[in-house]
Amino acid sequence: MTDSISDEDLKLLEKIENVIFSRINLGIDFSELNILDDLNVSKRKLQELGAKISVNNAEVAATLLEIAHSIYFNRMIHGEVPDFFNAVMLMGAERVKLLIFSVSLFFLEKGSAARQRAAKSASIGVLGRIIAEEMNIKDELVRKVEMGGLLSQLGKNIFMKAREMGMNIADDFIQKNEGHLAARIIDRLGLDPSLKQTLDLSSLEFDEYSLAVVGIIKLAEALTEDSFVKYGKLVLRSPMPDNKNIVVKTPGNDIKKLFAALGVEDFLEVQEILTPLQKEALKKHDKK
Repeated sequence: MTDSISDEDLKLLEKIENVIFSRINLGIDFSELNILDDLNVSKRKLQELGAKISVNNAEVAATLLEIAHSIYFNRMIHGEVPDFFNAVMLMGAERVKLLIFSVSLFFLEKGSAARQRAAKSASIGVLGRIIAEEMNIKDELVRKVEMGGLLSQLGKNIFMKAREMGMNIADDFIQKNEGHLAARIIDRLGLDPSLKQTLDLSSLEFDEYSLAVVGIIKLAEALTEDSFVKYGKLVLRSPMPDNKNIVVKTPGNDIKKLFAALGVEDFLEVQEILTPLQKEALKKHDKK
């Protein structure tokens, strides 16, 4: 974020940030997440970190592994549940750090408004990733799109959580400073500073040949907001896996599993459509 910020606003941002970090339960001191940045860290050290999170916040640990299993791990090995080490290897340190913080923030309070905010954040992140993958851009940029999607709502989510905890925060202050607050969280979690560039969603952005990273996030955000305004949830149409293994993996199923892992599946409606192969198999079955 390049916009200037007044000293008065900065003091309030610091207060809000400190209140949230004093209440949030990561299962560990957030500084311990720095071990994830060590490229030479041993498997044993990562497992110890995962075990500590599991002991101190079993719900966050279980959710993280469920997300790793349902969205990433099943792409490679079916039926096996990853441990914390596998989750870090598959998703990357920054993804894991952001998910631990985001999930912990969500679990501070689970009212309907908080659950809807979690559903929106998940929707923007996963839709952005799916769009980016379809564009065949580099995996590094796909990860940045997905993380940027989560970050696009993070500042607002923290402000709303602080309000729910009794802090008096004006709407115009939130609108003006949600990007600044998200940028502060990027710094505090030790995430890639270039992620701050994904926070400027003021317009749809293109690079030389196609949508830029920020443009993909903006598109995912617009699709999410449109659906939530119309239906109060994310509504989509997608093929789904079937018991004959004609179709085993679909975008709709990925999104369904992510929402289920976060416990916000009531904010998702997947209207199933059949692929040509599924229709053909159904015709053959009906003829028998």
